[in-house]
Amino acid sequence: MKKNIIAGITIGDPNGIGPEIIIKTFSDPKLLSTITPVIYSPIDVLDFYLKKLNVDLAFNRINSPKHAVLGKINVLLLDSFEFIVEPGKVTKNAGEISFISLKNATEDLFNNLTDFIVTAPINKDNIQNKEFTFFGHTEYFTKKCSLKESLMLMVHGGLRVGLVTNHLPVKDVSKAITKEKILTKLILMNNSIKSDFGITNPKIAVLGLNPHSGDNGLIGLEEKEIIIPAIKKALNKNINVSGPFPADGFFANNNHKNYDAVLGMYHDQGLIPFKVLSKNEGVNFTAGLPIIRTSPDHGTGYDIAGKGIANSTSFENAIIMAKDIFDSRKILI
Repeated sequence: MKKNIIAGITIGDPNGIGPEIIIKTFSDPKLLSTITPVIYSPIDVLDFYLKKLNVDLAFNRINSPKHAVLGKINVLLLDSFEFIVEPGKVTKNAGEISFISLKNATEDLFNNLTDFIVTAPINKDNIQNKEFTFFGHTEYFTKKCSLKESLMLMVHGGLRVGLVTNHLPVKDVSKAITKEKILTKLILMNNSIKSDFGITNPKIAVLGLNPHSGDNGLIGLEEKEIIIPAIKKALNKNINVSGPFPADGFFANNNHKNYDAVLGMYHDQGLIPFKVLSKNEGVNFTAGLPIIRTSPDHGTGYDIAGKGIANSTSFENAIIMAKDIFDSRKILI
């Protein structure tokens, strides 16, 4: 195993808090003892935020991860074009930079030049182009891996929350939930908890879709007709799963502490309680892929960009967790 792991780091939207949390994270030299970052960014962007933060960091400028110096902060210079950093502003050029950073970092990851990728937050609108027509990173990497499904898994310590549907309008959630999709997500979750987190027989809880999990069909039939049959199929595959549980009281009653992972039906059902409980320290992990991709559990933070007050804990945790998963998978090989 390598003594020092190469981490591909995307810059995200340069007008957001991505550059700031990256700089704050690697200002701690302890992290560099086991992880060597390769940051995909124009050097001007990083220099701008160094001055803003009044931080003195030395960057090793490279044009390939092959030239990364272990234990140093390496910056892989992107194709240069004029860009004026405007913290907090949504601009077309910022979207172009965030995509170029993501594209180059992804290519190097798939060419085995880096060991995993940690993505800083993007604006899901201004990054859109002919090559990026996705709702977010999760869908992008799933497609890049030539897979139909992956699992958005939010992680903070022993709290793990996955989703059946990701970035989908609420009006479309019900029709998107099928027995097959729930079963697929449960299989992905079960496999990931085993291989990536080292739990041999994970206990999984499934949340209902409707209030009170439908009250036996009184408030919706999805539980009776879709979710419960999917759970039965998962049990037949020896997946240790229970539910469906009413979502409103599940976390409030600390029932999540009795399980290794929780599968929610839609985005806000899972992420609202997760973010309340993780207190800005959680990690977004795309489970079920052959590559390792993590990110902080927050967005671009335009409202605080350039002010020096962004919390880098979630980003730091994303890097540490990616390394832990990398190590865990190496043990299984």
